[in-house]
Amino acid sequence: MSRRLTIKVAILAVLIVVSMVCMGVLLASMQDNLSLEDANEEIRLEQEDLPGLLETAQQETTENTTTFDDVYRSKAATIAFMANNNVGFELTDAKMAEYRDLMGVDNVIVVDREGKVLAQAQESYANFSYKRYNQLRTCFETGKPSQGMEVFFADQNKGYRYYADAIDDEKMVVVGQDPASLDALVAETGSLESILRNISVGQTGYVMAVSAQDYTVLYSPDASLVGADAFDRGLTVDELEEGYLGWIDFNGQRFYAGVSHIDTTYYVSMVPESDIVASRNITLAVILFIFFSVMATVILYGIFVSREDEKRGYNPENYLNVGPLRFNKAIGRKAIILSFLGFLAVILVTFYMQTLFALSSESVRGKELTNDMQSTITRVNKQADELTAISDERYLNKAQVAAYILDRNPELATKEKLQELSDALMVEYAYVFDQNGTAFASNSPYATFSLSEDPEDQTYEFRQLLSGVDYVVQEPMADELTGQLRQYVGYTLRNADGSPNGFVELSIRSERLERMLSTVQIENILDGVKVGAGGFAFAVSKADQTFAYYPDETVVGKNALQAGMAESQLKDGYSDFVTINGERLYATSLETDDYYVYVAEPESSLMNNRVPLTVATGVGGLICQIIIFLLVTLSTRRPMGAKGAETEAALKAKLEEGADPEQLLAAEEAEEERMFDVVMPSGRVTKTESAASRWLYRSLRWGERSAEQRLLTVVKVLITIFALTVCVAVIFNDRFFPPDSVFNYILGGEWQKGLNVFAVTACLMIACVVMVLTMLLRQLLRLLASVFGARGETMCRLVSSFIKYACIIGMVYYCLMVIGIDTTTLLASAGILSIAISFGAKELVADILSGLFIIFEGEFRVGDIISVGSRSGTVMEIGIRTTKINDGNGNIIIVRNSEVSNVVNMTKESSFAACDLQIEYGESLVRVENVLEKEFPNIRERLSSIEEGPFYRGVVSLADNSVVIRIVAQCAEQNRAPLERDLRREMKLIFDRYDINIPYPQVVVHEPKEFKKATAAEQMRADRFREEQKEASRNIIDDDNDFDLVEDSSRR
Repeated sequence: MSRRLTIKVAILAVLIVVSMVCMGVLLASMQDNLSLEDANEEIRLEQEDLPGLLETAQQETTENTTTFDDVYRSKAATIAFMANNNVGFELTDAKMAEYRDLMGVDNVIVVDREGKVLAQAQESYANFSYKRYNQLRTCFETGKPSQGMEVFFADQNKGYRYYADAIDDEKMVVVGQDPASLDALVAETGSLESILRNISVGQTGYVMAVSAQDYTVLYSPDASLVGADAFDRGLTVDELEEGYLGWIDFNGQRFYAGVSHIDTTYYVSMVPESDIVASRNITLAVILFIFFSVMATVILYGIFVSREDEKRGYNPENYLNVGPLRFNKAIGRKAIILSFLGFLAVILVTFYMQTLFALSSESVRGKELTNDMQSTITRVNKQADELTAISDERYLNKAQVAAYILDRNPELATKEKLQELSDALMVEYAYVFDQNGTAFASNSPYATFSLSEDPEDQTYEFRQLLSGVDYVVQEPMADELTGQLRQYVGYTLRNADGSPNGFVELSIRSERLERMLSTVQIENILDGVKVGAGGFAFAVSKADQTFAYYPDETVVGKNALQAGMAESQLKDGYSDFVTINGERLYATSLETDDYYVYVAEPESSLMNNRVPLTVATGVGGLICQIIIFLLVTLSTRRPMGAKGAETEAALKAKLEEGADPEQLLAAEEAEEERMFDVVMPSGRVTKTESAASRWLYRSLRWGERSAEQRLLTVVKVLITIFALTVCVAVIFNDRFFPPDSVFNYILGGEWQKGLNVFAVTACLMIACVVMVLTMLLRQLLRLLASVFGARGETMCRLVSSFIKYACIIGMVYYCLMVIGIDTTTLLASAGILSIAISFGAKELVADILSGLFIIFEGEFRVGDIISVGSRSGTVMEIGIRTTKINDGNGNIIIVRNSEVSNVVNMTKESSFAACDLQIEYGESLVRVENVLEKEFPNIRERLSSIEEGPFYRGVVSLADNSVVIRIVAQCAEQNRAPLERDLRREMKLIFDRYDINIPYPQVVVHEPKEFKKATAAEQMRADRFREEQKEASRNIIDDDNDFDLVEDSSRR
């Protein structure tokens, strides 16, 4: 390479580095800004929602505590009611134990005003004479059950909540209950952990709580950090301030965070840097690789052409003078095409990657939001079910207590007493029914009515109680008149003998249960859900495919299909675009028992960032391409000539170093032997590789290739690098990417199958993996072919060809499946189509089957010398459809496998020379066999081409005028014909020497001949000779016993 070209190469290399750095910085900064904008929006939305979540949790805790307290205040009031209404009340420990079991509490205690225990179900840890229990004594002044108070007994490591109601002016009943169930409920619904664990920021981000008083961590997904000093873990005072938004370091990890201060707690919304960087890095890596490939392609092509000009001399017709410079038209014509295609590639890849980045990020976020909604729906339903179950249990206990009271004092079945009882039980109404199902007492305005006999009516269910069923608990249902939620519970009244005697029914209106059940409604769950900028959630009813909830109320109730959605979009796990009322949304779906729930974001808000970044990349790439194009095509003027001065100097240097001029000339001629000029149909003259060279396993040397071939090699290398990188990333994705990354999302296949950006990306990934694996397998087969013999190379070539086509067919099949085509239907259609075109395709099938039979039956192998009809040569390749034969003159004969017939294979490891001899019928066969035994060793000595034998194969036929015997000898294939001639000569001489006649056509009137008779000794020797020859020639196998050249499968 000349000095000038070396300097140009160095300048271009520096330019590539500078361009890559500048483009990388530009793209990284813009991509970071886009990612941070998304993170800012996520943090802002979380900070806006957090106060409401905290307030809701506080209300939940208050309501849970109030509900819990009311239940046990009611139990205390009920016992006080029984004490004052002649229900068998006694101040004994046994009666208190009975009330404890009846009420389902931990302890029932009766104490006087001073706190002295008068009776108790079990020993109490509390000393009620202490002033700390004065809150219980408020029941004497208010006439109502006291508020609950909780006491923790450190020595017992146990806590109790106590509730009291006055029996009279001197005594009160106290109910004690372990608050563990209340504590668990509060922890589940109202604690910081219960609130923040369901909040996600970005893909894997979260909200951390830090105390504003002592700066300890109050909540973190990592439980080991709870209680740790936030400053010791990396936070600073400046960062832990209201409204802070920026980067922080915490516990050795970097986050993008926003801080909000609510009451006495800092809430830090944190997005891991890996979330922002991971997708950005993939996008940048792909764009920069394409950008580098485009620049490298243009530059290297210019260098290759310039190098050829130096070797062959500068043709003035290829240059255009531009002042002191000259423009290389040969380079310029193709460089401008390469540059333009490269520019388009950079633009398209940038736009494609931005689309992929935006949609995949939205898909991941949508999946997280749907999972969050699923958790919310599950959690709310669970809470509603638990609250319903708890309410059923508590209300049933109230009905049981009411029945207990009325069984012991039926006179209480009056409106006034039932009102008192309802107040004590904290229920709305109480009804008492007789054994005929007629209500005869109630504190309700509707005091008298009978149970319906219509199974569809609400009261019919309670007829079970008249048959002796202990209780009935109805599901809560809306009142027909007021619409308020009510629940009815009935418990059987019994006579002294246990027989049914009517029942008591309680009507309960629980506002707490009503509010909880209302939160289960889909509109309450989805209302307020925010997705990015302008996104929202909506739901479609599975029953009638109408919108059950939509932010635009005018859409609610409309049919989803009529609004623009498709039937295929109404399913679980859908993740793609939908159109509703002309608006295109990117939606991710979730299927519940009753609805298809979607989180959606308008396409405009998702894609508005693609154009600026694509334009910036395109402008930057265009500037770099123009600079590179000018540097590659322009150079300073220099003398023209047949050979460049640098080339001549290099040749002179080689000669001075002692190089043989004839060897240099031979090398140049060898280069031209494989490469030569051809005229294309367009008239363009280009270099091509000879036909014989194309089928070799040996590639062209770098110096033998043209500039275009070198460029093609570079492109192949770049594609291989890209494919290898993708393949490694696919195989080891768990090590390189987080589970919720864009890369893993695409590999997971959770996106909607169809012609979309995810399907295209998945197809590219599988294509890269298949290409790399195919390349590795075929290279391995090449190595194996170089180790094994001819048959091994034949098998390796066939397997290599099979792998290539099988991989292509399998990859196409997979890609069709990925883009949403029903491959089962496609295969069925292909079967029908194959029948229709069977006559047209029969030759293709015949070629393929014939090729397989040729290989596996071993008719010939690569390297064998064969003759097919009038064509002969050396087998170069046996493919799926054709066999290629080199005729020795540089021509490649391509024969369809189905046409390969009557093959003569002349390159077997061993062959046989056969000699058939005729003797007269009157000749003694025994004497002839004795002669052969005697002369065979002499024949072996005289004929050196014999490898084994000769062997006597016996009588092969009885002809019209002679007995035919056969002599064979094993030899090399190339010696077979000469050896047959030598064998015939030797046998003729032996027969002459021993006066053994060989019949020939003649007319004899009568001349009887005297034949020599075999002696007894000769007879014995002949018998022994035949047996020896049979044993010696046992391994000589000939399929048809004729020792001809064809149709023999095994010769050794």
